[in-house]
Amino acid sequence: MISIFHNLLRLAFIFRTLARHGVVPFADRFFLSRAVVWVVGLNPFMWRHRRRTPRAVRLRMAMEELGPTFIKFGQTLSTRMETLPKDIGLEMKRLQDDVPPFPFETVKQTIEDDLNNTLETLFRQIEPVPVASASIAQVHRALTRDGRDVAVKVLRPNVEQIVEQDIRVLTALAELIEEHIPEWNRFKVRKVVVEFADTIRGEMNFQVEAARAQRFRKNFEGDPVLHVPQIHWPLTSRRVMTSEWVTGVPIDDLAQYPGPRPDVQRVARNVVTVFFKQVFRDGFFHADQHPGNLLVKPDGTLIIVDFGIVGTVSHQTRIWLAELLHGFISQDYRKVARIHLAAGYIPDDTDVDDFEEACRQMAEPIFGRPLKEISIANLLSELFKVTEQFQMEVQPQLLLLQKTMFTLEGVGRELDPEMNMWVLAEPLIADWMRDNLGPKGKLRTLRQDAEEVFHSAGNLPRMIYDGVERLARDRVKVRLHPASMERLERRMSIGFRRQATAIGGGAFLISSAILAAGGMPFWWWSAPCGLGLIYVLLATRSIR
Repeated sequence: MISIFHNLLRLAFIFRTLARHGVVPFADRFFLSRAVVWVVGLNPFMWRHRRRTPRAVRLRMAMEELGPTFIKFGQTLSTRMETLPKDIGLEMKRLQDDVPPFPFETVKQTIEDDLNNTLETLFRQIEPVPVASASIAQVHRALTRDGRDVAVKVLRPNVEQIVEQDIRVLTALAELIEEHIPEWNRFKVRKVVVEFADTIRGEMNFQVEAARAQRFRKNFEGDPVLHVPQIHWPLTSRRVMTSEWVTGVPIDDLAQYPGPRPDVQRVARNVVTVFFKQVFRDGFFHADQHPGNLLVKPDGTLIIVDFGIVGTVSHQTRIWLAELLHGFISQDYRKVARIHLAAGYIPDDTDVDDFEEACRQMAEPIFGRPLKEISIANLLSELFKVTEQFQMEVQPQLLLLQKTMFTLEGVGRELDPEMNMWVLAEPLIADWMRDNLGPKGKLRTLRQDAEEVFHSAGNLPRMIYDGVERLARDRVKVRLHPASMERLERRMSIGFRRQATAIGGGAFLISSAILAAGGMPFWWWSAPCGLGLIYVLLATRSIR
């Protein structure tokens, strides 16, 4: 009951903050948001702010005011450029994650509690003033007992409780959207929230981030163009991460590079090459490669930091993606249409000829421009605009990939305006396709499939015996398809929540009636009465 009350208060605060900035969504759909918009709209001081500040800027300011969860969620939304108006999508990319630092005493206490030792025993020296402070954590420079220069990342206090409460609120909103705005179903709003929750929980667990950094370091071991800081595991825990201190200039500050500047064209090529290695060679890519996370050493070597957000691409998806990009590069739109159908990106009953023509109409104007103006990221963005026409389901892993490509393409062209990602990408994709789809790749796939078949054949007698035994003992279980199970769980969850909300509303109404009957003043019983009515309305409005 207390949890529901806190969630409702937080939801009201969210709507109030959005209403103050004039950007409350779905105000015509939900009673609570409509009531908050009306009350806040009575404040004349808000009118000037709304008139003078563009809508997208007001939304960004509201999300920064709402705290770490909404800053991160806004950054996640920026990966859905095809679902947002262009001005809002671009503004979401500008969300600032800089917040005032928390006291060094809290830093000291967190480190000592998590690493089970005194700060003086763990480090020879640690700077009390942080070098960076964000909504999730802040970073201090330190010196280990054995003299190694390190960066110590410490989780912000109480951030986990705040984030978990906001995730519950976002989940409830997503369920309301799925139930009341069916035209948004293809965007999988609830799935987006679930994936976002997994991402931000991973960002708050530094052991997870450290493991990702270690995996990147192993993937690029011996690579001369990329350096990944080494993790110091004895000084790393869930709330503390210690890594090698690295020195470099943010990639967008190369113009102000002290001393001889690295070859910017080579750096730009390395940025693209490293990204394609991550995606196609490893199937594991850094999904937050903004300039603050990409540094450059004096010799031009790239440094990549902050592994809170990563993306994965399965081997089959890499094959589809390589063939898709190759189809566009060769302007073979029939191939592009067939790949979409084979990958399940478009419904089975889609007219392939119509989809091929849509792809042609979308891509030909891009190819009609000078080669240096052609953008892979813009091509993918245009492709996603076709999704609504053909009822394509949004593919979250591809959208994250698209967002990263947008960011890196912008970085590369800042360094080298003549850079063309098509020219750089084509040999990389062709080499990967030759290795994976050519004779050697097919032999490798055939050998792997043969090993799986051989392994399964060895287990076949046991599987037959187990099946017959289950039938004989009447222990056969019926399993639902995951999608059906998910819908069933969602409906049960909504039902339980409606019931809890109705009970809460009834409790508040009964309490207000008792207070009123006892002769208490109006202000004593009006608040629980109002809350009770809101609870009851929320419960009943969800019922179809």
